[in-house]
Amino acid sequence: MKKLVSLVLALALMLTMGIASAEEPIKITWAMGTGGTAPIDNAMVLEELNKMSRELIGVECDIQYFTNDQLQTSIQSGEVYDIYFTCSWYNNTSECISQGLFLDVAEAVKTVTPGLYASMTQDVWDLATSPDGAIYAIPVKKDYAAMNFITYPSEKAAELGFEIPDKISAWGELTPFLEAWKATLPENEYPVWIGGSARGVETSFDFINRTALIGCVYGTTKVCTVFEDPEVMERYRTLADWYKKGLINPDAPQITETSIDSSKERIDMVQAWPGYDYSVANGYPTVMTCYSGPNLNVDGVQGSMNALSITLEDDTARRDACLKYLELCYTNKLFNDTMRYGVQGYHWDYVTEEQNPDCAGGVLRTQVGKDNYSPWGFSQPSYFTTSITVSQEQVDGTAKAPVMNQYDLYYAAIESDAKASAMGAFVWDSSAWTSQLAEITAIKDEYYSDFATGARSIDDVYDEFIAKMNAAGLQEMIADAQAQLDAFLAK
Repeated sequence: MKKLVSLVLALALMLTMGIASAEEPIKITWAMGTGGTAPIDNAMVLEELNKMSRELIGVECDIQYFTNDQLQTSIQSGEVYDIYFTCSWYNNTSECISQGLFLDVAEAVKTVTPGLYASMTQDVWDLATSPDGAIYAIPVKKDYAAMNFITYPSEKAAELGFEIPDKISAWGELTPFLEAWKATLPENEYPVWIGGSARGVETSFDFINRTALIGCVYGTTKVCTVFEDPEVMERYRTLADWYKKGLINPDAPQITETSIDSSKERIDMVQAWPGYDYSVANGYPTVMTCYSGPNLNVDGVQGSMNALSITLEDDTARRDACLKYLELCYTNKLFNDTMRYGVQGYHWDYVTEEQNPDCAGGVLRTQVGKDNYSPWGFSQPSYFTTSITVSQEQVDGTAKAPVMNQYDLYYAAIESDAKASAMGAFVWDSSAWTSQLAEITAIKDEYYSDFATGARSIDDVYDEFIAKMNAAGLQEMIADAQAQLDAFLAK
């Protein structure tokens, strides 16, 4: 009898242990990008995220932050994470794919996580798909169809009697406003401040390779240099005109963007979306005029992604856990707000109707939230399902409330106005051109800051610049890219 009781108790214990282990969450890891140090309160935020993910999907995630150099050292030392942030300039996507580091999730993302797949349009998934039909990385839901704007101080424009439209077709349309503005400024002040190169000049071009400055004019499949895009050339020529007229700081080629006093009232070139407002960040009422986009291409879609490690190929349970964790980020607003802003009630809180109906639902961050938890928003899975941030001044009504439906406006603009790349998801294999690309980089360093700030007209340096680029193999690279593109489109 004692033996029977012992056996029953042992069996009960085994069953209990089996149930307990079955209820244990699957633990996954994520290597996330950062430009500097990891957020100070990362451990606190992870604890909150894991409470939610354990309850919702039975998964815990250890998110660690790395600079690009730190991550490359980690990979080379043999450390492995389940999920990796990746793009062209951080943990280079193409290189990781060529090295076999990322898992193809083309089928699993549809069957395991239909909510994740439904969160983005087929155009986006097509542009995330490699020529071999694989999806090696999942795009971050953000401004992947680039829209570019020039920002300007609205009160200055009104004071000088200028009504700047919501959209312009050429930078030169702003010249009369800038000339009138410059006439009101002291000798060493300028309406346009540039450090090293003007941002956003080449945004209308459909790049294949930014180092070689080659791609296609939107809507075409003829490979050429960026200088064959008439919209780009208008901007470079306008910069030269502005510089000659004293509208740009004369030391623009010698200084960096970070050395510019961002509190100065000035025009700036930014990538943004309809409804975004730089007023709080700039410290003065700021309005935008769009000059390019939305342009939907592989460069934009693959500009910020998260990939699964190839080590999950034979571990479907962990693979599915990773996908479900990502799906949670795309479909659960509170979870996504926590990942981006921190712990609710400590790092931030939602604005209520009673506080301000025009800001209701927005995120008001605390000072400790700003100081201790500010990860890259664009590296996290679903930038554009997080709530809009608001300032205390906006809640108090002393500053204009943000446009609370700005993400909806952006996707409406894509639906109605987006230009889709004629190249599809083509990616040029440039591995045979490493030395030539290095030589071209050196040539660009010699000339680029001059014509990209307007200090020298691009027409004055173009022949000499292109001749050196050609001598370094530019035309041969264009021919190779064209052949690869033609072969890709033929399939």
